[in-house]
This record gives sequence, structure tokens and C-alpha cells, in this order.
Amino acid sequence: MLFCIIDTDFGQSVYPYRSDGVKAIMAFWYNCRPDTAVETAVHDTTFMHSTLQVYGPVPADSFQVMTEVYMPDGTRSYSESFHVRKDMKSTNFMTEVVKDHFRITVPVYHLDENPARIRVVISSADRKMEEWIDCKYHKLYGHFLDFMGHSLKSYILIRSDGFNTVSGVWSDSSGYYEIYLPERTYNCFYINDGNYKSTTLEAWAWHMIVDEDQNLDFKIGTGEVYNLSAWPSNGGPNSLLISFRPMVLFHNNLVDTMLKIGDKEYRIINIAPELDLKDIRITINGTQTELYTIQKYFESGRDMAMPAYIVQVRRLMPCFGKQTLMVEYEKTIEIGDKKVLQNSMGYFQYYPNFYGLSFFN
Repeated sequence: MLFCIIDTDFGQSVYPYRSDGVKAIMAFWYNCRPDTAVETAVHDTTFMHSTLQVYGPVPADSFQVMTEVYMPDGTRSYSESFHVRKDMKSTNFMTEVVKDHFRITVPVYHLDENPARIRVVISSADRKMEEWIDCKYHKLYGHFLDFMGHSLKSYILIRSDGFNTVSGVWSDSSGYYEIYLPERTYNCFYINDGNYKSTTLEAWAWHMIVDEDQNLDFKIGTGEVYNLSAWPSNGGPNSLLISFRPMVLFHNNLVDTMLKIGDKEYRIINIAPELDLKDIRITINGTQTELYTIQKYFESGRDMAMPAYIVQVRRLMPCFGKQTLMVEYEKTIEIGDKKVLQNSMGYFQYYPNFYGLSFFN
């Protein structure tokens, strides 16, 4: 007997959102207590606050977006209408249009509990669309540590699309943090102890899939694991190719050089450590895997390039369900008569198919 199960509830975890009609309408309430984080070395202050994001199709050059937010007991806790124009420049909320779909981002107040439903009505002169969104939340929690295992009071910023911050929270004095997030896929998480470019850089988590409660501990060091990504050797050996660009605060060669790549010359920004396999540790769902090779390459732009690495590792089986990759490096170098630590770590998440090859998310 053959059983066929078809799931027609795409849920909030589907991202990018669907582009067909009302199913393209999505809304997320990021419930965050107001706070600030100051990075003294770069004279920057981050303001943490609750945020509402609404996505949907653009029905006309000028249209209205009405939002209502309802609590678990059915009471309405928020109601606001936004007038959106394609040529809108400056308002008390941010509107962006990409390929006839819009996103509204607006600061909102903190609620005592997470909302249950969001109603969105999009209307223009000749069209009206309405959607009720069931809010789904999951807890992200863990500890912030240094590379000696000591607790660090630090903060995490949640970035949904690109690098826009929609939520954040400080840890307590023991380094413990927790935050409830809407179910979806996030571009990245950013973790800092407030000493950016002074004594530390930051930890990052990339393409993070929040579809369950999860415990993630972060180490903050003197470097970064930036632009971390991974893909399977599809049709090749049973391995993953993991790409990342490491950057460090302390470097023994900060002089920019020129390098010809192909038929073009680039200015090389030398802020990456020189890494070998012995400097790197990689885990998949918490289990350390075998590293095969490391290859250096350059991420290039118009006239500049930065060193990066591809590490090929053994793919661990079985690989059902969400895969959480952790990449960590730690190296000691000498600058003058001083020994300097270069270290950092980062996460990347994805869902494989049955054989652990191409991705579903």
C-alpha cells in the first residue's frame, strides 16, 4: 500500500516568500525589549527595539497596507495603516520594492507576550488582498564565551534580510542569552561583546533556519568567519565544500598588495589569517568531521579582492533533517616580540535532500 502525504501549509519558514497572490503576503512581529549596544572604537550605537515586517505584492504605484496584530486571547494589540508609493523616499517607516514585491519595516513597541495572529490588508484603487498570518515563534538560546571558555556579557543582533537588524538582546553577566524569534530563515546573526575593533571582532551565524527551539553557543575571538556557506560535492566524493572569508583584528602583514587574477589586477586587502587544516575545526550537528583539503582563493570586486578559503570535508551520514555546520579556527602568530591569537567561529544551516546533496532551503 502506498501512502502519499502532501503538505499544503507552507508556513512562515518558507523564504523567499511565494510570489502568487495572497500567499505572497507575510508578516513578522519581532518582539524585543528596548536596549542599546555601544561600540566605542567605531563610535557606533545600535538601538534594539521591536520591529514589524510586512511583505507582499505591489498592486499599484500607490496603495495602502493595513495591519492588525492580535494576542493569544483574541485582543487586538496593534493597528496601523501605511500609505506606500513606489517613489517614496522618507517616512517614519521603511519601504523597499524589489521586482513588484514590497517590504515594510517599522519600529513597534514591545508586547508582554508574543502575538498569535497578524491581519494584513493590501488595497489600491482597483484591487484588494487580505491574509491572516498565524505567528509561530521559537526560542534561540545559549551562552557567549571567549576562546578560553570564560563567559562574556555580549549581545546578538538578528538580521532577517541583508544586514538590517530587526531584533536583538544582551546576555546576562554569565553570558546566557535567550530570544524568541518568528519562524523563518534569517540571513545572519551578529554577536559582539561591545569591544569591536578594540580587542575583539564578532561571531556570525549565516542562513539560520529558525523552525524549532535551538541551543547555540558562540565563541567571540579576535577574528571573524565571514560569508560562510557550504554545498555538497554533487556527483563527486562524499564530501562538503565549505567556503568562508576569515578576517582578523591582529595581523602581521597589513600592507595592501597588487595581484593579477586572470587578466585583471586587483588590490589585495590582507586582513585574513594564513590558515592550514591544523588550525581549523569543523562540526556537523555537533560531531567533528574529517578535513580533506584547504584551498585559498580571493573574493573579488571591481578593483579589490580579499583572501578566502574553501575547505573540503567528509559529509557525515545519515544527513536527514536540518544540518548545522560550525567552523572554528585558532592560530597563534608572532608580531614583533609578542604572540597574538587569531581565532573565531561561525555557523551555517541548511536542509539536504534524501542523499544529503542539493538543498531544499
